Amino acid sequence: MDRAGLQAANQALHAFIEFAPADDAGTALSGPLAGLSLGVKGNIAVAGLANTGGSAARRHAVASQDAPVVARLRQAGAQILGTLNMHEGALGATTDNKAYGRCLNPWGQNLSPGGSSGGSGAAIAAGLVDAALGTDTMGSIRLPAAYCGVYGWKPAGRLIPQTGVIPLSPTLDQVGPLAKDPATLWAVAKAMGGPMPSASLSGLCFAIARDRPAPSGELAFLFDQACGRLRGAGAEVMELDLDLGLTDAQLLRACLYVCEVEGAREWAGELADPDSGLDPHFRAMLDYGRQLSSERIDQAYGILADVKEKLRARLAEHGLAGIISPTVSHVAFDHDIGPPPDQAFATQYANVADLPAISAPMGLVDGLPVGFHAMTAPGRDDLALALAALFPPLTRPS
Repeated sequence: MDRAGLQAANQALHAFIEFAPADDAGTALSGPLAGLSLGVKGNIAVAGLANTGGSAARRHAVASQDAPVVARLRQAGAQILGTLNMHEGALGATTDNKAYGRCLNPWGQNLSPGGSSGGSGAAIAAGLVDAALGTDTMGSIRLPAAYCGVYGWKPAGRLIPQTGVIPLSPTLDQVGPLAKDPATLWAVAKAMGGPMPSASLSGLCFAIARDRPAPSGELAFLFDQACGRLRGAGAEVMELDLDLGLTDAQLLRACLYVCEVEGAREWAGELADPDSGLDPHFRAMLDYGRQLSSERIDQAYGILADVKEKLRARLAEHGLAGIISPTVSHVAFDHDIGPPPDQAFATQYANVADLPAISAPMGLVDGLPVGFHAMTAPGRDDLALALAALFPPLTRPS
């Protein structure tokens, strides 16, 4: 797509915050990513472009240099087309951004692409880019991947450098790619510093958590088919109780406390200035974190540490390669209705336990994409990436 076509398509979607000058995007260099176009979430530094974290409060900030992960992609030959829309400060999962426009999911009228990396998912689904960078705190790569029918990988540990990224929660954040197909995902992941996908799933065991809500209806049918694909690749699928001692909602609340507390530290300057330009809802969440009692903060961090220890222990005890589920229990939601309360119930665990995770499109429910989700054992990012190959790309109706 030429520059004029890109800009015209974006007017309807609001997937981009800012386009790189044509000379900067340029002709791709030689390298493994030559010929691929990429966008970068608006909280990751791209030299010469506004570095806002999706907030009008930082509208005058310009990145002086690429974040290391962006520099790696350029060196591998990728064209960086610009920065992508996001939920303000990465604290939310709709990408209904008051400063840069309501980002729309190209799969349907007024549908949210999810968030906080919503512009990344929308831009790929619309064919504006081949791949994109996102950040993931409680599912912010994998939720847009599921809603937009694309692929998203959340790395673990410090495999991918976080330098040059405006953080929400250093405790939970990761940088990772979304892509149009498995081969593109693997190429971008490799250029970022990730592993090659595992060559085989044979002999591995994946678990379905019996004590988490089970999918129903058409989603259950598609998930059963996905489990069949795993078995067809030589893997075993079993059921077990995770027995983590709390509900999904309780863990979500603890994660939000941590995000609000750590986010308030990152945005302290803007929070102190009543005229900084922070959206009132974002400001209120940060202010809540700023005023949270030390007792509740300690309790939240304690919950996260306990879940991490128990979840990793379950994987080790049963020799599991990973835990699988649908990415979300529903399809993309209308912006004017808002997200279901269980939106991040499945995805949050991989951030809390610092495990690799993947979302891949496993089919359509009512004509809209749904995702297959796996969080894999510690150090097995290669397995997470390999699982993408089980699911062919979806074709969006024109």
